[in-house]
Amino acid sequence: MVVKTMKSIGRIVFSALVAVSAVAPALALDYEAKPIMWCLQAPFRTAGALEGALVTGLISGPVDGGYHGALKGTKHWAGKFGDEKGAGQLAAAAPVFGTGGAIVGGTIGGFHGFGHGWKKGWEKPYSRWSYLTMEEK
Repeated sequence: MVVKTMKSIGRIVFSALVAVSAVAPALALDYEAKPIMWCLQAPFRTAGALEGALVTGLISGPVDGGYHGALKGTKHWAGKFGDEKGAGQLAAAAPVFGTGGAIVGGTIGGFHGFGHGWKKGWEKPYSRWSYLTMEEK
């Protein structure tokens, strides 16, 4: 019985050695092609980029873009009404054109925020810059 068990263990060890010797050259080439640090950082960077893109693309980007779009739309149409800084013109332009600017700006801000969050989340995973749409100083 002991001899039979030793034969089985010997076969398993031999099979493992053959498999490792067959795979080792490919692993060695891959190791030379890519630094090991990149392989270790890739999962964290990917997770940070995905999280940054989702947070920035769904929350931060649309809020920021909507705010600036509403201001831009209101001021543009207040200027068309006569005075860009006039209180009456701003009050007349804000309900319609401010809302339209907020919708368009929020949509564009979402797309820009997704790209920004992915890029910054890959470069610096889980940093504050991967969650905010304002530029780094």
